[in-house]
Amino acid sequence: MGLYRPDIIATLADGLSDVEVATGCRCVDFAQDGDHATVVFDTGDRAVADVVVAADGIHSALQHYVVPPSDPVFSGSIAYRGVLPANRLPDHPTDAGTGWMGDGRHFIAFPPFHNGELINWAGVVPSDEEMRESWSLPGDPAVLAAAFAGWDPELQRIISQVDSTFRWDLYDRDPLPRWTNGRLTLLGDAAHPMLPHVGQGANSAIEDGFALATLLEGLSSSDAPEALLRYESLRRPRTALMQSAGRANGALYDSADIADRGQEIGAAGG
Repeated sequence: MGLYRPDIIATLADGLSDVEVATGCRCVDFAQDGDHATVVFDTGDRAVADVVVAADGIHSALQHYVVPPSDPVFSGSIAYRGVLPANRLPDHPTDAGTGWMGDGRHFIAFPPFHNGELINWAGVVPSDEEMRESWSLPGDPAVLAAAFAGWDPELQRIISQVDSTFRWDLYDRDPLPRWTNGRLTLLGDAAHPMLPHVGQGANSAIEDGFALATLLEGLSSSDAPEALLRYESLRRPRTALMQSAGRANGALYDSADIADRGQEIGAAGG
């Protein structure tokens, strides 16, 4: 099932009740003792809690309190991504995604979603220019079109409808040896950033949240650190598998002999 990210964020936000959400606060320090954890923000404010969950992405400000600091790994590829109004492509398949794969690059267009109004697409191309990973860097549709010049006419038709795009530099990490330090634990990309070639990044983060909430429910403050370790032991093997699969699928999709490996791709996708 394909879901529009703003829709699922709205669904999750609608489930909040009696929860204070503060935005515009950048974490600059962390400390803990046997009873509590404290986060310090650039505003000078402090938050004291039984548990701190760092769900702050691949550039996590808190990750280095759990494991030694290290840089994310650049894949050598970037993705141009975006959505198109489905009415611009009235003949686009509605029951399956479509992929074009070749030496060093691939392009995927998904079935319409968001009540059939939008088509999600992504084109992955090689790059030797490393930029900080971001979901919001603007991309150039002309550069995207040039990267797939001469490819299938149907792909050209899709790209011709692209008015704007985002450039997403693709980074991940090797699986971390640990996610938890006392009352601090990592979640989502802070714990397991992965390449998008299995489509499991957001799913894995939501699974993390569900597992963590389940394990913490009804516990006393003194039991929380042990619950965080159980959460890590439950989730880390599964997300490591997804990280490995993302790398493997990316290498397969962009391999020079992709035409001879269609059966293997079908098996992996199934």
